[in-house]
Amino acid sequence: MTYLETSNDLFSANRMDSLDASQTGTVGEYLVAAVLAGYGHEVHHTKCNGYDLLVMHPDRNPIRVDVKTIKAADRPRQYSIRRGKTTTFREYSAGDCDLFALVCLEDQSILFDRCDKYHGKSSIYINRDTHRNTCPHESWLSATIGP
Repeated sequence: MTYLETSNDLFSANRMDSLDASQTGTVGEYLVAAVLAGYGHEVHHTKCNGYDLLVMHPDRNPIRVDVKTIKAADRPRQYSIRRGKTTTFREYSAGDCDLFALVCLEDQSILFDRCDKYHGKSSIYINRDTHRNTCPHESWLSATIGP
């Protein structure tokens, strides 16, 4: 069996059972960083409150990306935007980050969306099929258009 035949199994939820929330988040951050680097962007990991990655964009200021990650594809695609890895609760306001990267490791779905759309909200829900069928590059381009 070749890698391509098993690549859908790259992030098996069963293999990730032992990962805690912090470890899951770290895997998601590195996946998103790799994807964005593949788009030709310079990506820096940060230890800032409110965002995980700083992406250098040729046409605008650096973009602050907060990565939210779930492991299993069979779970609802509901991402808490109040809870961080190192704090119990963290309120988001429109200026804390620029984009959310919403990740499901098991099916390798990534969707980028603007943070300012979720000011005052505590979670983001995405339909599973919509998430799986959204092209990460197209959602990146759509989310980075504008100010």
